[in-house]
Amino acid sequence: MNIGIDIGGTNIKAVLVEIGGTIFSQFSIATEAECGPDHVIGQIHRCIERLSLMIPDGHTLDGIGIGVPGSVNHAHGLVLHPPNLPGWGEVPLGPLLAEQWNVGIALDNDANCAALGEAKFGAGKNYNNFIGLTLGTGVGSGIIINGNIFHGDKGFAGEFGHTSIDYNGPVCGCGGHGCIEAYIGNKYIVMRGMELILHHPDSRIYPIAKSAPDTMTPKLISQAANDGDATALEILFDAGSKLGIAIANAANLLDIMIFIVGGGVAAAGKPLFDGIISSARDRVLTVHRESISIIPAQLGNDAGMLGAAALLSRKQ
Repeated sequence: MNIGIDIGGTNIKAVLVEIGGTIFSQFSIATEAECGPDHVIGQIHRCIERLSLMIPDGHTLDGIGIGVPGSVNHAHGLVLHPPNLPGWGEVPLGPLLAEQWNVGIALDNDANCAALGEAKFGAGKNYNNFIGLTLGTGVGSGIIINGNIFHGDKGFAGEFGHTSIDYNGPVCGCGGHGCIEAYIGNKYIVMRGMELILHHPDSRIYPIAKSAPDTMTPKLISQAANDGDATALEILFDAGSKLGIAIANAANLLDIMIFIVGGGVAAAGKPLFDGIISSARDRVLTVHRESISIIPAQLGNDAGMLGAAALLSRKQ
């Protein structure tokens, strides 16, 4: 049996699974990231200890897979400068876990793990090749080719959120201009949405934008859209249209036609997906127009954990 762990800035989520993906037990614990790397690693050990006690008789712990928010040096098991984990520079997480647990350890970027989870157990299990997108605070992604994560030359492939759709566009958190993340990350959807809402007093979320702007969230915009609010529908369709441009670029470059979209922002549903599909089909090469497909993810918050657990059984 394997343990899959998804390290987030707020919580660490862990799952005990059979190789085929059957979930035996789950556990979550606060990351307490502000306490530094040693404390967070202690929290990871607590997750493993808890799930180890749940292993059924006749089974053993074969490996531990970890999804981390940031880059990974796969050869040495290093986590490199992860965002949302203060004090982490280059941390040898793989070797530190292997010392205590004496089982196979595998690490990868959390978005790669989410894509692998969908590939093995979710919306991508019938496709050899696809790009998985996770829409939330930023835009995470994983490229799956022949059922496996594509890492590139240095192991850092898949930074879809930092592909630019306008070299004169807004500044992204990475320092670049016009990155797709600067249009569809949580705070950017709210920021651009507020600009539009404040010009439409008839919108049902205008009072919130006017009197309590700090409480505005993509979820509120999505709820208004689901109730037929025209301004909210426009915000989400526009965000989807921006993402569709980047998807068309990737499809034209890689000849990958399947894009699986998950994460909190993806819960906006139809208006967002309508914008993505319309924009992508307008911009892909004619030969791709009928075959490009934008699919909702299936595994929700379990994708990263299940993908991390599957790291141990992936093809090399």
